[in-house]
Amino acid sequence: MVRNDNYIVVQGFMINDLKLKGNELIIYAIIYGFTQERQQVFSGSLQYLAAWTNSTKHGVIKAINNLLEKGLIAKVKNGATSVSIYYVTKLHNADNHAMQQSYIVM
Repeated sequence: MVRNDNYIVVQGFMINDLKLKGNELIIYAIIYGFTQERQQVFSGSLQYLAAWTNSTKHGVIKAINNLLEKGLIAKVKNGATSVSIYYVTKLHNADNHAMQQSYIVM
């Protein structure tokens, strides 16, 4: 559930450079927001992302797969727990230089 005081930040490069829109934009912005610092992770569920996008888990999976295909996030399977780990492949700082990869856990 998204509380009234929750928020996300959509940065201009996400629209202008990455050409994201709709659910892909929202999901990328959420992942990016949680993983800007080194070794920070996003441990939200598909349901959490579905609430933010006002979509279904199926819709979220479709958007994640599109982000994977575009190379904006990557997926690693954790064999010990069978949890998929996703990470943002490109983070931008104020100078628009790529930063370290950061992981999210789904």
